[in-house]
Amino acid sequence: MGVQRLEDLRAFTLAVEFKLATYRLVRAHPPAEGDARFRLQLFDAAASVEVNIAEGWRRHAAGEFCHFLKYSRASLEEAERWIHDGVARGYYPADATTAALTLADQCGRTTMALWRSLQPFTKHRKK
Repeated sequence: MGVQRLEDLRAFTLAVEFKLATYRLVRAHPPAEGDARFRLQLFDAAASVEVNIAEGWRRHAAGEFCHFLKYSRASLEEAERWIHDGVARGYYPADATTAALTLADQCGRTTMALWRSLQPFTKHRKK
């Protein structure tokens, strides 16, 4: 029996945890929170990780799900770059990013493992 609910997918739950850790990071540091453009870019990228996994899940086809998992992984990379950029801008210290970046790493590895596990179901079969 496979996964029956989106909430049972580890990649999804890690994406939600990453998003919330990212929100906490920014909200805990007024310079980051005060830069609306930076905050919106980072928040959009972090939310997109979760949203793309959910959208792919609801497509009910392995090939389409894999497509959205790749979008999710790309959004995760974007969010990680924005988190690092916040350090470069002086918005927060590097050690403040540990929780979010640890979740990003776990989410990225889990998402790609899920993508790899779906590959056998995405191949076109010869008739």
